[in-house]
Amino acid sequence: MSGKRHPISAELAAQGEAAIRAAMRKRQRRRNREYMQEWRADPKHREIERRRRDHDYTIKKLRSARRLMLHPYTGVDGQPQCGFCGQGRPVEIVERLRILETGDEEYIKVFVPYCGHC
Repeated sequence: MSGKRHPISAELAAQGEAAIRAAMRKRQRRRNREYMQEWRADPKHREIERRRRDHDYTIKKLRSARRLMLHPYTGVDGQPQCGFCGQGRPVEIVERLRILETGDEEYIKVFVPYCGHC
């Protein structure tokens, strides 16, 4: 801690070392809270926080999208999931037809895991 040292009151000293430490933690938390309130009130700092939050959100979404492109129909932990509801564990693989994007209304077979409930 920096700054001026505060004397310990006789009441705290009589209660013991644990009470002194608790009072010091309480005072430190109050000082930290007051500092952060002042810091967040500054418009420049609010803008910095907003940009950081937006950046972190974008990185998280990109990471999730990249994972889904590499391993479709899997959860965050890599376990297989239903391709329709994304909740249950698949019990079978169903065949679906997907239209090709070439414009000739051709179809290709796509195999999708299915939980059997949705």
